[in-house]
Amino acid sequence: MRAPLHLDLLSDDERFSSSPVRLRVMAPLISILSVLVSLVWWGLIALRINTAAGLRDTLKIEIDNLKPQHETILRLIAEEKEFSASLRQLAFYRNARLAFGDTLALLPEYVPENIQFTELRVLPPPPPPPPNPKKPELRNTNSLENVTARLIGRASGENASSSVNDLLLSLRSPALTNLFRSAEIPKGAFRQDVARGGASRDTLLFEINCTCLPRRFE
Repeated sequence: MRAPLHLDLLSDDERFSSSPVRLRVMAPLISILSVLVSLVWWGLIALRINTAAGLRDTLKIEIDNLKPQHETILRLIAEEKEFSASLRQLAFYRNARLAFGDTLALLPEYVPENIQFTELRVLPPPPPPPPNPKKPELRNTNSLENVTARLIGRASGENASSSVNDLLLSLRSPALTNLFRSAEIPKGAFRQDVARGGASRDTLLFEINCTCLPRRFE
């Protein structure tokens, strides 16, 4: 028995593949999708760039508008620091005040009748030491200031010398040591008044330097 004959009349381009995915159809679709995805991606990037540029311009305008206010704030901060420093300095001086009034109000009780004061002065503090040229960053940071009071006067009569000594002892008494820490007559500051001739033979001139409590700038 003869085998049946099969006659294939299809050309090669008329043949269909058994695969459901056809390369001739999918290749253009993949290309189109790739282009669309690229366009969307670049569009998003461009949108972000435009948004960032707009935000930058907006922020720049706002910064320019805020510059005067910023300068005002900086000026106010500088003024506040200056005023605060002044207030602290005033507080230091307020804390460093010495109460001369109460002590000087008691002083007449201890002054003999034959003594007359001609001057009572609180001497200015000594100048601070000059800065060290080798270490200019080191400054005098001493919070204490020495205070010296000077009493100048004259004593008359036969007991002039003893009256001045009594006054000196009184300045060293506990009643006055709340202000005066020590009292001394400098060398040559206790002498006879010769300026008015013989009429002042029994008159003695004196000077007493009193070291007071220091001023504490704290």
